[in-house]
Amino acid sequence: MNYIGLKCGICGEEFKDGDDVVVCPDCGTPMHRACYKENNCCPNEDKHAEGFVFDGFDAIKRSAQGKSEKPEKITLEKKSEEATSGRTCPVCGASNRPGASFCDSCGTRLSASRRAAAEEPDSLDLSDPKNFAAFTIGQGSDVPASVEYEENITAGDVACFVAVNTPYYLSAFKRIKDGFGKFNFSAAVFSGVWYLYRKLYKVGALLLSIQTLLYALRVYFTHGASLDVMNKLLSSLGLSMSNATSLSMEQYVRLSEEMQKLPMNEQLLMAAPTIVLILQITVMIVSGALANKIYYRRCIDRIKQVKRECAEESLSRSETSQSLYLSGGVNAMLAGVFGFVYLFLLFM
Repeated sequence: MNYIGLKCGICGEEFKDGDDVVVCPDCGTPMHRACYKENNCCPNEDKHAEGFVFDGFDAIKRSAQGKSEKPEKITLEKKSEEATSGRTCPVCGASNRPGASFCDSCGTRLSASRRAAAEEPDSLDLSDPKNFAAFTIGQGSDVPASVEYEENITAGDVACFVAVNTPYYLSAFKRIKDGFGKFNFSAAVFSGVWYLYRKLYKVGALLLSIQTLLYALRVYFTHGASLDVMNKLLSSLGLSMSNATSLSMEQYVRLSEEMQKLPMNEQLLMAAPTIVLILQITVMIVSGALANKIYYRRCIDRIKQVKRECAEESLSRSETSQSLYLSGGVNAMLAGVFGFVYLFLLFM
């Protein structure tokens, strides 16, 4: 145990390296062995009955564990050193200039370290896309911020631009970069609405137009043309739409035979609602299959454009990261409006 800095309870001299020291087993007071033999008792023995404990005992334990006896001083020195040398990025480990808000290497926000965010998540407003991206890039993603998707385009840049749900897209983009794909179920179910949410306005508008047209055609054929043909068939058998759901096997066979006798155009009208439904499902599947690739290409192209513009204006890395945040992100309001209409039509 290292007693340097403490004083002998008997002679009052500070301990030196190599001194033979003993400690009172009752109160923890340190003494030179020679002083103890000469005094033959602890100098604080009369206080033992009162429960006295040597006030330097905690300092002795900290010293034995290799800790500082003056942690406040070291903390201040450490803070001073960090302020002078700059902040270390918690994601890629790069050293940044003093006062930097974003990492000069990967673009991660430096306002809160990964450890601080993990231990005190309530201290961050995760509804802010900037904080959310900084929090998730090192938390839920297995893709380091320094990974390059294309030349001069890192995962840190992508996280700044994507802003929301970064772990998923960092992983999906990594698969695309490696030559694989990843099906996006949200883009499949919500089709054009998802594209609007991710600010892919042209593709989103096109998909919504296609889905709206197909929906209108299915309603028309279901409640219009094909319904007229069905009424005509049922009337020929002496039936009506009211009892069409309770046909006997014999009536069903006769109805099928009559349907086969219909002209080709009327048969197509009968099958039209099912054909349109299959087309709608096909559009959804294609949308989900291509969504991540389309979004990846849009992210890369837009990030290149933003970084090129920032370079022309000689903006710093932190200012470039802020520009990426502002250019990317999502449009939740627009997607919410069209999403409500989409779900209403889907389930009405």
